[in-house]
Amino acid sequence: MLSFSSRFIAVLLSSFMLFALVACSKEGPAQQVRPPIQVNVLRAVEHSVPIGGLYPGRTVGSKEVQVRARVEGILLRRAYTEGQAVAAGQLLFEIDAAPFEVALNRVKAQLAQANASLSAAERRWQRAQELIKTNAISRRERDDTESDLDFAKAAVKLAEAEVQAAKINLDYTQVKAPIAGITSREAVSEGSLVGPENSLLTTITQLDPLWINVSLPDKLVLGIRQMIDRGEAAFEGKREVEVLVGQGETYPYYGQVNFTESAIDRRTGTVQLRAIIPNPDGTLLPGQFLRVKLHGLISLNSIVLPARAILQGAQGTYVYKVGSDNQAEMLSVTLGMDAEDGVIIESGIEAGDLIVVDGVSRVQPGAVLSPNELEVPAADLIPSEAVVMDSGKPDSPRAGASAVAGEAE
Repeated sequence: MLSFSSRFIAVLLSSFMLFALVACSKEGPAQQVRPPIQVNVLRAVEHSVPIGGLYPGRTVGSKEVQVRARVEGILLRRAYTEGQAVAAGQLLFEIDAAPFEVALNRVKAQLAQANASLSAAERRWQRAQELIKTNAISRRERDDTESDLDFAKAAVKLAEAEVQAAKINLDYTQVKAPIAGITSREAVSEGSLVGPENSLLTTITQLDPLWINVSLPDKLVLGIRQMIDRGEAAFEGKREVEVLVGQGETYPYYGQVNFTESAIDRRTGTVQLRAIIPNPDGTLLPGQFLRVKLHGLISLNSIVLPARAILQGAQGTYVYKVGSDNQAEMLSVTLGMDAEDGVIIESGIEAGDLIVVDGVSRVQPGAVLSPNELEVPAADLIPSEAVVMDSGKPDSPRAGASAVAGEAE
């Protein structure tokens, strides 16, 4: 057995070795130096930027006319091909004209009879004027003759009006296209009796130009109006709508706003906007769904960051800034509206800050960064003095101003 002194020395040696191991473990991590994290950064700059965003839209024929029978009769013939384009004034239907031809001949005869009566009254009036000079007739007889002449003239005018009405009714038997456009199916087949109780024959939809009904979120419209009131946004001179069809293909023609609803739709919580757009080739069809981008609204003195630089966590929305000694600092930010190149930052960032845009997934607060500053193309920077300011009430029906101001053109 070991003596007491020997056990004491063994315990002392064990304690010494334990303290040595602890000391080594504390000095080890201090000797490990992580290399700086390579990141791309952008310098926050205040400038004017176009406010973008895509919104759903649906095409509607700019004119949709119901072609109706205006006289009663038997429908004899359809003179167009269903579903094809027709020109304005083109014959569409023929209604049996025989009864209206008879009516026209009857009132023409009545007109001839009225003209004959007028001629007789004029001759009597001329004789009465000669006879009154020699007192061969009484003044009363002369007045009666003048009254007969007035009645005869009125009868002629009435007969002429009857002839004109009969001609109009006869013309109505030839039903013609009031506008150019695409026809629908016939609503009544040949041989049917048409008239006031069964007047709809077909429908014509005008395809060039087309209307696009756009639904804007109410929060967007109200937010833009508040920005305008605070002087944070304005409209440039050119206000148009860009249309994206299919898988994102850009439609070659730009449209212009010609109407904006003045109230919010309670069912959808949106404000309806209508744009007119050329459709010379018939590429777009009524009822087609598409996406619409508004042009013309500018956010003044704004800081814009790419969406990839913005992170979302339990603490809210934040970005990483390159701080002192190139250490990463986390900044909480408040997001504004979407811009064409990213998202507008309402608060949390100051001009001149270096913000991490690439490599953010590897960054943690306090990490040492190796920043590579990206240059913003000069074309993307719009000076504030280049923006044409107005009151939001345009003098031409073009897209943008009335759309977001909530004022009907």
